[in-house]
Amino acid sequence: MSEQPASGAVTGLGWTFGGLFAVLAVAALLFMVIGSPFGSSSSSTSPAVAPTSASQGVTTTGLTTTTEVNQGPLPTDRVAYVTQTGAVLSGTGAEPPTEVAGSAALGPSGLGAVAVAPTGDLIAYFRNDGALVVVPSAGGPPVVLATDAVLTGIGSHTVLAWDPTGAQIAYIAIGTAAMAEPRSVDPKPLSAGQGVYRVPLPEGVFGNVVKVVDRTGAAVIRIGDPSTRSMVGLASSNSDDLMLLESVIPGTDHPYTLAAATSGSNALTPTFLSADAPTFSSDGNFIIAVGPDKGGKEMIRVATDSLDRTTLVSSDQICAPSVSPDSTRIVYGAGPNCSRLMLISAKGGRPLEITPPAQPGQASYRAGDLSWTADGRFIAFADCRSTDGPVECNGPVTFLDPDRLLAVPGTIATTVATVSRPLLGDLRLTVVLAGPIEYLGTFPVDAESEGELVEVDGSTSIVNLDLVNGDQQLSLDLQVAQGSKFVTGQMTLVDPNKGINRSFTVVGTASVIGLRVASISGIWISTDDLPFVSGKFRIGLKRG
Repeated sequence: MSEQPASGAVTGLGWTFGGLFAVLAVAALLFMVIGSPFGSSSSSTSPAVAPTSASQGVTTTGLTTTTEVNQGPLPTDRVAYVTQTGAVLSGTGAEPPTEVAGSAALGPSGLGAVAVAPTGDLIAYFRNDGALVVVPSAGGPPVVLATDAVLTGIGSHTVLAWDPTGAQIAYIAIGTAAMAEPRSVDPKPLSAGQGVYRVPLPEGVFGNVVKVVDRTGAAVIRIGDPSTRSMVGLASSNSDDLMLLESVIPGTDHPYTLAAATSGSNALTPTFLSADAPTFSSDGNFIIAVGPDKGGKEMIRVATDSLDRTTLVSSDQICAPSVSPDSTRIVYGAGPNCSRLMLISAKGGRPLEITPPAQPGQASYRAGDLSWTADGRFIAFADCRSTDGPVECNGPVTFLDPDRLLAVPGTIATTVATVSRPLLGDLRLTVVLAGPIEYLGTFPVDAESEGELVEVDGSTSIVNLDLVNGDQQLSLDLQVAQGSKFVTGQMTLVDPNKGINRSFTVVGTASVIGLRVASISGIWISTDDLPFVSGKFRIGLKRG
């Protein structure tokens, strides 16, 4: 696939790699995506759904405000805030927080860049001098991890995010000429694939990159060439070392399609997905993004095992979608200036309006993030509204229970961030044979085998594992040379219940199907009998 700026519509989706080495190296990390749908028992069931993608929703009434315990559960777990003065606050639920740091960078509308570690013990934020800083959520000395953070994207994109374990932080960093790859004097043809650009790139202009550091500030990896692609935003999976990156042509605001990346490789995986505001579901089954629609926007759901795309809802504006911890519901802003707060089932249907009562000025959910508390009971957001000018965020943070139509006021702040924790599912491998020999079998993958799925030896990537599921046995010995388009090797299947016990020579193509499935598909050949027989096969590995 050629590198290309985003088109004006979300069209056919796919994932390609510049080389099969990148496929397997990235796929090894993509394997570990969560798959426990409906994993949170504390959220209520989704609103009733009707098959429609219309922007008209059901309006709620009778929203109340309370902090009384007898009204039901109140927000719990760690919450971080940034105030209009740049103070960084840490608290539990809606209780009064304490100041743990200062001098936070503020972007448009007074928003800050702040994120709570999944472990709840650290808060990361951008300081106004361009430093990436972490501070203990219980209070303590701040620690500077980096000094090259990009502050211009604060408030318009997600610019820093923790990995699922809380061990690493990815952030948008300043790119330099030293990071740029040399350009060939003779441009490659479009058929050459990745690294080929359909439009001339600016000379001597350098954009942003993504950097990943650990809790101590030690560099993990840098992702991106600032001379060809300027990173502006990132979305990080709650369960795996996987990111979706938003980027533009350096020196312009012309967007590229989304790209996938991991901290295990500095390679980018461009996609055909032309969309904004990507976000991962907590169960790993889908991603949500906002794409163009006729005269407005549409929220799309992309299945991560098949890349099937579903339009959930259309509206003149759609902003800041956020998936509930149990992956059953999505909250988002809609309407003029995204002044309405909406809730929709993750399966689609008619959206429900849950906008809190009007206050002076027009509320806007365009600025800032909508986030869920870890138990899935509350939606947290800052008070952002427009009076006589631009949208400003400053007022009591709201914790909104959409099921009880209950708003719990929090502290006064411009920015609020809650804890997101991973929900891990079991890893399994599925083998499908078609042709003269037909077979369908599933094998659980234990932790030891998971670590051996992909080994890199020089220029060759190797998949070598043995799996057992009761009487079923599977042995794989596959390899792909760097730059090759094909996977070759041997596969042996034993399943007494289905009358199969033979080895196959396989030739196929490795690919990442969506974000949570690695797939190898192609042709099998069996020489156990005469005449030789052949057919098609597919091997898929995923969680859930």
